[in-house]
Amino acid sequence: MSRLAKILFVFAAISVVCFGVIRLLAGGWVPFLWVALGLSVGLIAGGLYVDRQFFKEFLTMKTTRKGMSMGAMIATVLIGLIAVNYIGARKYTTFDLSLGRVNTLSPQSVQLIKGLTSDLKIIYFYKDGTQGVEQNRRAFIELIRKYEDQSPHVKLEFVEINKRPDLTEKYDIKKGSQAVLLEYQGRTNLIEKIDEQEVTGALVKVTREKSKKVFLLSGHGELATEVSQDGQSVSLLKALLEGNNYKVETFSLSAVPAVPADADVLMVVGPMQGFLDVEIKALEDYLKRGGSLILAVKPRMRHGLNGFLAGLGIEPQGNYIATVLNTPMGRAIDPRFTRGTDFSRTNKITSPFGRSEFTVFRLPQDLKLVKAPEGVQLDPLVKTNDTSMGFQTLDFKSEGAKGPFTLGVEASGMYPGGSKPFQLLVFGDSDFLNDQYLYQNLNRDLLLNSVATLAKEENLVAITPKEVGITKFELPDTQFVMFILGFIVPLPLILFGLSGWMWFRRRYA
Repeated sequence: MSRLAKILFVFAAISVVCFGVIRLLAGGWVPFLWVALGLSVGLIAGGLYVDRQFFKEFLTMKTTRKGMSMGAMIATVLIGLIAVNYIGARKYTTFDLSLGRVNTLSPQSVQLIKGLTSDLKIIYFYKDGTQGVEQNRRAFIELIRKYEDQSPHVKLEFVEINKRPDLTEKYDIKKGSQAVLLEYQGRTNLIEKIDEQEVTGALVKVTREKSKKVFLLSGHGELATEVSQDGQSVSLLKALLEGNNYKVETFSLSAVPAVPADADVLMVVGPMQGFLDVEIKALEDYLKRGGSLILAVKPRMRHGLNGFLAGLGIEPQGNYIATVLNTPMGRAIDPRFTRGTDFSRTNKITSPFGRSEFTVFRLPQDLKLVKAPEGVQLDPLVKTNDTSMGFQTLDFKSEGAKGPFTLGVEASGMYPGGSKPFQLLVFGDSDFLNDQYLYQNLNRDLLLNSVATLAKEENLVAITPKEVGITKFELPDTQFVMFILGFIVPLPLILFGLSGWMWFRRRYA
């Protein structure tokens, strides 16, 4: 390379350095930068022109061509890796191969997140020095990352309780180990148990603009809302609905035989005394104007609603359904629990339930479905399996009818003579909603899904806990011995023999 070309390249390098320094000091683009940029480009071009014969010979050398090929290959690989990482950081897809889909948000959670129109602030309060705090933080980050993948409106923030007493006091955070606050459009909800079910439940509360009203009918011996010692009350049901931002009120048809006009859902749980004709007419008028009714009735009670239900194609049988188990000691019946194991896969209320999950009733009655009137559709929600039997008496001595039996039904469509579509849920038992049974298995979720659907909030149905699928591999004793002798023992011997043979061949080749 000639001396002139070296001088030009040195001044070109100085121009590039000046360009960078001026750009940094100015904090932006200034017109003088064009001079430094143009000068550096001109000096480089001049150096290449002066020694053009040298560079031509250098580029045509065999070693240069091979070096440039290797350099181009390395540059291509680097550019490819950078591009893949850039695209992967901005847009990525995860695959959940677990049997129970435990690493994927439920469709209900996804629907809620995608419906956000403004930022959802999630604040994780923690306390340094608490046992397991880092592990809990990592688990929470993994959970919220699933929500962040669905919407850019999810904003996560971490707050140490002792370092931000202003926020601790503002949101009334107890100085425990952890708490999570969700804030959306000025509405807040605080949770302490951290999983998808609780986070999405809190999301339901902060995204709902208006509280729906649920009315509990009284005056016919229905389960009371006050706590009772024997668990035969619906105090937990009332608290659960209020915790999900429903307004719960009780009322009686004795004063005014009409369902309140602002009732989004009416519940009749466990009536034991007869309804008057004027009260039954009030229920019919409520359904005619598009009402939503949940009716849970125990067998053999003189409530007088069988004719009302028969008019819709539902006939309570007044029997007692029990799960029968065949044991070495003979047939066994547990009168405390009757499982509802088969759910409608097309109904929004029960479609989230897994095939291995079940609801718990206490000696419910069978709901026989007959021909419904025109415009009314019947959908069996919950059924028992074929191990259940129906008995006419509680001594269980006679041979009962074999299942399956229908324990829950949805009637929907246009009530005869009505002006708007109605929804009616009928269950052949009321004990599954009392304080003793409400939190057994899927009973809680069945209630919340039913109320959400009837309140026209199908996207707010409860999130059922996900189960980790277990793959079992069991071998009888004979097959296990064959597995040991035919695979576990010979495999190391075969590999050892092959390695010795290969060593021998290479050693004496």
